[in-house]
Amino acid sequence: MRIIGTGLTGLLGSRIVELLTDYQFQNLSRVTGVDITSKDQVSSAIANSSSSLVLHLAAFTDVDGAEKEKDLKEQSLVWKINVEGTKNVLEACEKSNKKIIYFSTDMVFPGTKEVPEKYTEEDKTGAIGFYAKTKEEAEKLIEKATCPWLIIRPAYPYRSNFEKKDFVRNFKQLLEAGKQIEAVSDHFFTPTFIDDLAKVLDLAISENLTGKLHVTGGEIVNPLEAALKIADFFKLNKDLIGKTTRDKFFKDRAPRAYNLSLNNDKIGKLGVRMHSFQEGLIELKKQLAI
Repeated sequence: MRIIGTGLTGLLGSRIVELLTDYQFQNLSRVTGVDITSKDQVSSAIANSSSSLVLHLAAFTDVDGAEKEKDLKEQSLVWKINVEGTKNVLEACEKSNKKIIYFSTDMVFPGTKEVPEKYTEEDKTGAIGFYAKTKEEAEKLIEKATCPWLIIRPAYPYRSNFEKKDFVRNFKQLLEAGKQIEAVSDHFFTPTFIDDLAKVLDLAISENLTGKLHVTGGEIVNPLEAALKIADFFKLNKDLIGKTTRDKFFKDRAPRAYNLSLNNDKIGKLGVRMHSFQEGLIELKKQLAI
């Protein structure tokens, strides 16, 4: 099966391509002559492809950088990529009747639920930062689509190897370098081991799933707990880890919500078991040793 994709060289996309070898992927990017902010380029590429499915992962993901652009609103780069770019991809899918799978984020939720409550796919969104609001706006576009669609929401995705650091490898490398880190204790989430995401995506494609799907681990952690678990697991110095709060750590940066934990019962009912954070670290360590 041939699949068109945007963002297939990124943190998520490149691992999906590595693991799902039964598919033929066609990457739409500036390197291949397609800028998603160009309606004509996107429309032409998708219309001329024999694929019936488009994975849309490309996004402006610098959360703090996006916040600096919030006063520019619809003229900002983050809006042009995350909202207008998504609109271009979606309209091309609608014209050629191709299914779109859109990769969103846990940050579309307001984060006001008390821990250990989790957000379900049916809960109302309410993003608080500018990056998150652009992803929320893109979701609204997808929900009104006239072509088949699926929204996948991962959270804090991590993997064993990639040029761009995720939160796990960032903490690990800082501790290995003997650097002091301040970790937030009042921001909760359910991290996604990217190999699990690829497995769920494979199922979603084969079963032709539509709607919304939370693809996260079931374990709720905060950055402080995550850093301590990483230090324990890799036998690193826990004394380097300090405790801080969202208000202090994210001062003058994009706001982070209190609790962005996602309920993954829906994928459990599909027969998929996601790794807990501890289990994800075990798999990550195995892969690093290869």
